[in-house]
Amino acid sequence: MKRIFVFEWKRMIRSKTLLFSAAAAALIVIADVFAWFRLYQQEVGVDTSVFSKWLGTQPAIGAGSYLHVVLPLLTAFAYSWSVSYDRSSGYIAQTVTRIGRRRYFTAKYLVSFISGGMIFVGALVLDFMLLGTFSPAFWPIPDDLVSFADPFKFGSVIFYQSPYLFVLMWCGMAFLWGGAMASIGTAAGMLIKNHIVSSVVPFLVFTAQQILAVFAMQKYRIAINGKAIALVWTEQLYAAPSTANLPVTVFSSIGFIVVVSTLIYVLRGRKYECL
Repeated sequence: MKRIFVFEWKRMIRSKTLLFSAAAAALIVIADVFAWFRLYQQEVGVDTSVFSKWLGTQPAIGAGSYLHVVLPLLTAFAYSWSVSYDRSSGYIAQTVTRIGRRRYFTAKYLVSFISGGMIFVGALVLDFMLLGTFSPAFWPIPDDLVSFADPFKFGSVIFYQSPYLFVLMWCGMAFLWGGAMASIGTAAGMLIKNHIVSSVVPFLVFTAQQILAVFAMQKYRIAINGKAIALVWTEQLYAAPSTANLPVTVFSSIGFIVVVSTLIYVLRGRKYECL
């Protein structure tokens, strides 16, 4: 198991698609930070803490808003495409007959999950570091009209009491979100042999979920203390959207994606005959 995991890990690290996904995410982050810097030069938001500007806390003001939209595509393109590619190329048949299907499919799933998490976390870490070069690291103050981390947002208490711990905690959530997106790609790869199409499936799933969630929120009032609960997965990719973003909602969304994707992957893997 260790040997095939290391092999898949090296294959993932050396893949051009991982580099492309990381570079694309970095460019989006840099463009968003540049927008903040332009405002900083105009003395706009000079006293706004980096914790409130960070993409992990709330929506971006510029290009960063596109990061959460294209993340399902970037995380899947990082490495989960390799499942369908191995099937179509015949590589999987040679590997499974030598090391066993369980070891191969387990290593493939874990490496793909990690690759997706790395893309999302890497983007957030880069954003925080770049913003920190010119934005003050003031501890956020409740009701300062800058941060939207009210009691109905994920980790709002920790955000105000220990913001650095909040950053670390949300990076962990970002890793899970990135891995969950990639798991959709791995599941799709077990059903679709075209690796380009399978890489697009996570983006299509998130888009369809957004449409259905918005429709449900318009038709049915799902709220807590008068504030609508965040049902759209894209809005749950940062801690403080305009809707109520509760931990139970976020963990339930991630759990649902991972469980369904894993079931499809496992069931298809058991029946797979390497043909």
